Amino acid sequence: MDRRRFLKLAGAGVVAGLATSGCEAGGPSGARSLDRPDLLTALAPERVRAIGARYRRMVAGERDAGSLRSALLGPHTLRSRLPWLSPTVGQRIHDDFERGDTVVVDGWILSVTEARQCALFSLLPA
Repeated sequence: MDRRRFLKLAGAGVVAGLATSGCEAGGPSGARSLDRPDLLTALAPERVRAIGARYRRMVAGERDAGSLRSALLGPHTLRSRLPWLSPTVGQRIHDDFERGDTVVVDGWILSVTEARQCALFSLLPA
């Protein structure tokens, strides 16, 4: 195989990999990861639902799935439309704690991202 053909194939592979990783439901900013908080592994789903329901009562502008998803995804910028450039949910949670962007819900100190995830989870059928 000559060098030109190798570079074309390698470039096509990179583009295909990036395109498919951005389309996966469980990707960094995919819908599946937004409504599945990591707290589910530490707490029972019922407890996460209760925390989420309480957060929705506390924050008037974030009571429905659409407003919660918008808040979780942030502004529509080029970076937010390219999943491989957007921070992961875990990175957003870390950043929230670094900035002090936290909320107390039922005695739990949560990052705003975690609280929004719980709220979104609480809207899913049990």
